[in-house]
Amino acid sequence: MKFVTASYNVGYPAYGAKFLNNDTLLVAGGGGEGNNGIPNKLTVLRVDPTKDTEKEQFHILSEFALEDNDDSPTAIDASKGIILVGCNENSTKIAQGKGNKHLRKFKYDKVNDQLEFVTSVDFDASTNADDYTKLVYISREGTVAAIASSKVPAIMRIIDPSDLTEKFEIETRGEVKDLHFSTDGKVVAYITGSSLEVISTVTGSCIARKTDFDKNWSLSKINFIADDTVLIAASLKKGKGIVLTKISIKSGNTSVLRSKQVTNRFKGITSIDVDMKGELAVLASNDNSIALVKLKDLSMSKIFKQAHSFAITEVTISPDSTYVASVSAANTIHIIKLPLNYANYTSMKQKISKFFTNFILIVLLSYILQFSYKHNLHSMLFNYAKDNFLMKRDTISSPYVIDEDLHQTTLFGNHGTKTSVPSVDSIKVHGVHETSSVNGTEVLCTESNIINTGEAEFEITNATFREIDDA
Repeated sequence: MKFVTASYNVGYPAYGAKFLNNDTLLVAGGGGEGNNGIPNKLTVLRVDPTKDTEKEQFHILSEFALEDNDDSPTAIDASKGIILVGCNENSTKIAQGKGNKHLRKFKYDKVNDQLEFVTSVDFDASTNADDYTKLVYISREGTVAAIASSKVPAIMRIIDPSDLTEKFEIETRGEVKDLHFSTDGKVVAYITGSSLEVISTVTGSCIARKTDFDKNWSLSKINFIADDTVLIAASLKKGKGIVLTKISIKSGNTSVLRSKQVTNRFKGITSIDVDMKGELAVLASNDNSIALVKLKDLSMSKIFKQAHSFAITEVTISPDSTYVASVSAANTIHIIKLPLNYANYTSMKQKISKFFTNFILIVLLSYILQFSYKHNLHSMLFNYAKDNFLMKRDTISSPYVIDEDLHQTTLFGNHGTKTSVPSVDSIKVHGVHETSSVNGTEVLCTESNIINTGEAEFEITNATFREIDDA
């Protein structure tokens, strides 16, 4: 199975990336305020690592230069042609209380391959230049968006991306590590270092919460893999290792579907993305590597070591799951072309392992059956079941439970007979009402439940009989 890769120097530190379609990549970054010759930019490229030359592999379609005195973009997302960028204005303006339009909207004209600025807004009204838009996400259908500030506790805002109006805001419990929308956009979930909260984007109310995570986990990234299931990545506080956990949020209840430590090579995760089908996850590690994880069994399938020479800031998967793109503060873009249907591909090593596992199980089962037949274990098991289960079932199904020490009394003719029984014995009759015939005499028995022998001796008298004609 072959992976095709290619790298490109975009000319500025890249802090965000998102595929606009199957082969068109948006990248944002820059040198920040007083950029020292390093521009703040948005760049749109058509990518194809299988081409022969770098210009063909990374063909620039459009660029948009931001103000030199403004900060560099800190977060971006895009959906259905709408692009939202978190980017502070210059610090002097902010400190003077002149506002900070920190959220900017662009649109991409795919016909002419052009980026166009639309508008910008200031939600925070902050005079602290250190406050910035840490997270920006748009739902898959582009109907709702969410932003989170860098403040602690952070303020999350649910907004309408069409006109950048606020629907409502959420006061969080601490630093928001990450957030993500369900595929239908009706739910947004966010994590702190130790908790998960799920909010309805329709009503603004909390519909699920989980705070009982492992104390050794530090939650870092979250992504929906279905409308009612989230994937959370956590690093270990003690030692190296990354844990992935699938959590169901169905019906407002949180339940862990599966958790697994996928690797002990990484200390932390800087970015995560999941393909449209929820089958494959790509992770960017703190050691500048990229890892592919198959979500069916949470298995680490491939690691690309040192994909960048400096910190990876974001990874993203193309809508058709053909490409994985990563960007870095080292000014680089790295593209990986995945094999067709990679998420469901089974390697030859896995096939051989599965074959031998099944072969061993079949041999073991055959040995057990042969041993059982040789030592007649099947007959012994049947007899045990019959003695301990079948006979008990037959006894319980009878309407009479009669103590074995009770002597049977039979009535003949027109007179009662006398019998002696121990005072502790009894006859238990369950709903019986019948007649019986003895020597031509029909005996009428009345319905009763329990007849206790309160005395050591008692007489059964005045029994009623009807003679049966011999006709």
